[in-house]
Amino acid sequence: MTPSNTLAAIALLPLLLQRTHAILPTAAIDVILPDTNSPPITLLASQASFGAVLAEYSRRFREHDGDGNGAPGVGVLPAFPPENDPYLCNEAEGWADYRNHRDGNDGNRDGDDDDLNNNMNIDNRVNNAYPANGPYYQSALLVPRGQCSFERKALSAQRLGASAIIVYGSLSSRYSLRYANSTDDCQDASCDDAKTRTDGYYTNKDVIWPGDKYDYDCGFGRAWIPEEEMEGKLDFTKLPGGYDERNDAFLVGRGEGNLCVRYDASLDGSAGGGGSSTPFAKGCESQRCLVTGRNETFSGDGGLRYEGCCAWDLHVWLYSDNSIPATNEAVTIPTVYITMEEATLLLDVV
Repeated sequence: MTPSNTLAAIALLPLLLQRTHAILPTAAIDVILPDTNSPPITLLASQASFGAVLAEYSRRFREHDGDGNGAPGVGVLPAFPPENDPYLCNEAEGWADYRNHRDGNDGNRDGDDDDLNNNMNIDNRVNNAYPANGPYYQSALLVPRGQCSFERKALSAQRLGASAIIVYGSLSSRYSLRYANSTDDCQDASCDDAKTRTDGYYTNKDVIWPGDKYDYDCGFGRAWIPEEEMEGKLDFTKLPGGYDERNDAFLVGRGEGNLCVRYDASLDGSAGGGGSSTPFAKGCESQRCLVTGRNETFSGDGGLRYEGCCAWDLHVWLYSDNSIPATNEAVTIPTVYITMEEATLLLDVV
């Protein structure tokens, strides 16, 4: 998706914070809504240990229309990755090479003719930045966390011509699959790649579930989700990555649409693992549920139920990726991270 110049503009700014042992945000994102009198929406972010430093607050105003006659914009415009690379990890997997993006080629090694922009040509790039007619010029790519490292995402964003990348938290990033040796049993071409095989090989036994206290804390809210709800509404084996983003509709919010609210363990402690003294809707600040992979048989009806607990939603360190070859160009664009809650606010306005 190309940037929008009508819905919002984004300024990435540094913050001055007192030193602490906790992970604190060190940057601010001002979301400006053009043609409105509304004040900016300010989100807090953590900065990466790689890439460029953020611009000073005094430099936040700039023109976006190229001729200096338009209304002043702020920083960069929001944009999304190519539709066939929503996590911006295709390069990390070897499925794309954005360094070789040319007219009539979306950079993905899939044999199609999708265009990101027919006017773009890699030979016109300067310092890995696309010219002003490219779709990602003066944009900040909004990319969900997960499936590859932060620096891999930033490198791909830079090669696509973005001026910055904002990685946002996601429930999907807390899940993955055990891919090792998964193609040994299948000689068909559909099984050539363990991460894209289409024969329905993977089951919940292959899921790498979130970690207790690292990804979630049942002390802030626990639920026991019936087996029929788990199997009918949730999917943790969709490829690539495992987690189906449509799960979010059933795992987010304070209403009963969130399965952890509907089947709150504080209302029913008959599971073998016990209930919870904290109502999920009140105790879970993130309003998000992670299915933990643990299941229990209820003593009342003998039915199998799956545990769901309150997800952590905190700022994280954005470390560099030592697996990236030294021969690759360095990441030179700013990279920041925002939480799932902040991402909801940002995505709602763009």
